[in-house]
Order: sequence, then C-alpha cells, then structure tokens
Amino acid sequence: MTSRILEHGALPPSPQEPKSLAAALLGRLRALFSEVKIQRRPRSLRVCETLSLGDKRIVALIECGNQRFLVAATAQTISLLQTFTSPQGEDRKPERP
Repeated sequence: MTSRILEHGALPPSPQEPKSLAAALLGRLRALFSEVKIQRRPRSLRVCETLSLGDKRIVALIECGNQRFLVAATAQTISLLQTFTSPQGEDRKPERP
C-alpha cells in the first residue's frame, strides 16, 4: 500500500496522524457517553434479613411488594415457613448500598 501512495506522488501518512485521529475519536466518544444516564429499575424483591443456622442452613426474611416471606433453606431444599402481609402505610427501610 505504501508503494501505491508513493507512486501517485503523495507522502505517506505521518505517525502523528493516527494518534490525533484516535484522540479525536476518543474525545467524541467520551462527549457522547457523558450525556448517557443509567437508571436502575426499582427492585420488587429484596432480602430483608438472613440468619445462619450452621451447616449450610439459613432462615431468611424476603420482601416482595407488600408481602414478606419467612423461608428456610438448606443445600437441597427451600421451604416457606410463614407469609406476612404488610399494612399499606408501613414505611420500608432504605436499601443497603
């Protein structure tokens, strides 16, 4: 390809051109993506609290909407122990980061 450029009398590209082109492209991409805002979808399912019972066994309180579920889990099974319905006016604790 260099021989073609030289045949037509043009100079070969300088080593500075690709760097400045890459820098310009990178600058435009940064500017484009700086305006992008990512918003998380509100989560409807969360683990409120867990308690380890040892030997790969836990009890967990899970919230989904206005209901809470007390579940027990081992390495082989998950069992529903109790279902709780929260009153509509009850305040939720803020989620942990």
